[in-house]
Amino acid sequence: MNKLLLTLGALLLSPAAFAQEASGGAEVVSPMNSSMLVKMNTSISSTASKPGDPITGMLIDPRELRGAVIEGKVVRADHAILDFAFDRIIVGGKVIPIQSRIVSLTSSKGNEGRDDLDNRVRIEGVGIIAFGTATAVDEGAEVRITAWKR
Repeated sequence: MNKLLLTLGALLLSPAAFAQEASGGAEVVSPMNSSMLVKMNTSISSTASKPGDPITGMLIDPRELRGAVIEGKVVRADHAILDFAFDRIIVGGKVIPIQSRIVSLTSSKGNEGRDDLDNRVRIEGVGIIAFGTATAVDEGAEVRITAWKR
């Protein structure tokens, strides 16, 4: 009963909290969309990356997961289009499978809505589309994603 109340409370009171350790050691994972901010540990580009290339990042937000590793793969990289998705979070040695989509991008230089080639970008179903001939996301760039339990 306590576990059920704890799970319901966590889901209702904190939908942004994607995964956290409950006091009893049980993990609470939200099946709903959760907004997360990722600092990229991997540099990727539409000219050098290939579908399937691994990517990694570190979670900045939500606070409960700050510092957790998030991993994924490049989905598409050609011309001015770059798409990638994170598929797992590693928290305290435990792997949490997720699905995700890109919501926004801030370059490693701190320019919101721009890639690391200083092109304006828009985010669509195919990923990042640059207003230029190529696009790149360097280590240190921040990516806002929506993630949900897989």
